[in-house]
Amino acid sequence: MTSRPARQVSAVLVHGGFLGPWIWADTARLLRARGVRPVTVDLPSSQDSSDRLPGLHDDAQAVRDALGGCADAVLCGHSYAGAVISEAAAGPHPAVRHLVFLAAAVPDAGDSLASLAEAATNDNPAGADEQSGGEEIDMRADGRMVMRPESARAALFHDCPPDRADTAIALLRPQTPATGTQPATAAAWRDIPSTYIRCTQDRLPCELVSPAYWEHATRVLTLPAGHCPQWSRPDLVADLLCSIISSTRPDAAN
Repeated sequence: MTSRPARQVSAVLVHGGFLGPWIWADTARLLRARGVRPVTVDLPSSQDSSDRLPGLHDDAQAVRDALGGCADAVLCGHSYAGAVISEAAAGPHPAVRHLVFLAAAVPDAGDSLASLAEAATNDNPAGADEQSGGEEIDMRADGRMVMRPESARAALFHDCPPDRADTAIALLRPQTPATGTQPATAAAWRDIPSTYIRCTQDRLPCELVSPAYWEHATRVLTLPAGHCPQWSRPDLVADLLCSIISSTRPDAAN
């Protein structure tokens, strides 16, 4: 069976915490030029427009709403959004042919990012102290978190030219704490083929990944970039997504 042409597939791109759809702008442009329809999702937990403090489940619903306009999609979640796409595509979602976890958190049902971080620290208590680049945050009076600019530069954008890092830091958004504490209710990676992408220059302290995930991953790939490769090396991310789209069968999720 031959692969469906790339132009018939949507690449649904989901940003991580403190970020926004802007992080995908150059990757989306490159995908569009190669005949792939990019769909970016704006997560409620990173929007600063209401008194509510949305969490993981609100973000997953936003992704499901975006998937409603797709017949055939590769769903990519970056960082925190790995948890979002796994929750959103559970069922499994009929439109999703493949999941892509880009330097991402991958919880199992019942896990939260906080519980995965605690487990990682318990498994390797010395490792967390030896590694640098953790995200340093401040709490606002309205209950939202903001990342300190120099922490973002060191942890997220250290592999970017200074002016490009400056642009990204100026675009950072507040984030709601519930994204880290709400547990996942399902794990789409148990039913949908997936690719995990490690970034070899990532400075964040640890991967927040359920140990059970590695038994289900279709493949694990690497990119020579920091934690936000869609900003520092959008060409490599676009190439990889196009490769995944062309190599996965239209019925891979069935």
